[in-house]
Amino acid sequence: MSSTENPRLGRFFDKRLVPLAKRLRDRRTRFFPMGPDAEAESYYLPVSRVEPEFIELEGPEACEKALRNLWEEQRMPELAALAGPLLDLALRLEIREEEWGEISPFVYVMY
Repeated sequence: MSSTENPRLGRFFDKRLVPLAKRLRDRRTRFFPMGPDAEAESYYLPVSRVEPEFIELEGPEACEKALRNLWEEQRMPELAALAGPLLDLALRLEIREEEWGEISPFVYVMY
């Protein structure tokens, strides 16, 4: 069974993501501009990295906390509340090494 046929994904989508999307639409939340800004003189922004480009997270709890903090900083409490259930789903769907079986030598495996 492919990951897209997993009933957990369907339930998560129907019970969590669909209602969340409706609430965000009702709030008129936009994640990115839907068209060019006629008022903008330029789209160029100088790069100023205050935080490191990559961070290493130790375990699912750290990942959940990082997601929750990111979405809270972006003033998206609906997404912040989804961090725990999302990580729980990811852990349940994780493909463990023993589930892979033997891989054909003719298949290129990406890590």
